[in-house]
Amino acid sequence: MSQEMATSQDFANWVCGDRVVPEYLVYTFRAMGQEFDRLMNGSTHQTIYMPEIRSLEMPLPPVSEQEQIASGLESQLLNLQEVKERVTNLISGLENKRESVITDYIINGIDEPEFKDVEGSRWYATIPAGWELL
Repeated sequence: MSQEMATSQDFANWVCGDRVVPEYLVYTFRAMGQEFDRLMNGSTHQTIYMPEIRSLEMPLPPVSEQEQIASGLESQLLNLQEVKERVTNLISGLENKRESVITDYIINGIDEPEFKDVEGSRWYATIPAGWELL
């Protein structure tokens, strides 16, 4: 945290001091996700107990390298987020196109040159000439 705060006894708190860059610590913990999952105990409330927390180890490069690692990761993650957003937009566009193609085939058929008016339908004004409504 960038400011002092209080937490409950359910939290383990790390104060970085001069040897650990906070952003580096966050990314290190994210990289240790599988290890945290392995250490969790409890059926209702998953927790990692203090003996396991105290036994955790992490690589500790010099502070200047921690800063470079954190900065590089931040840049890479921003790039990945932009790619993710583009892919999400592409997927959304493909899903819309898929629905459009399905609707077009169901409403217009395949290469139907002529259409006829439909009277009394709540859904369709016209259908292909050789079709009927069921």
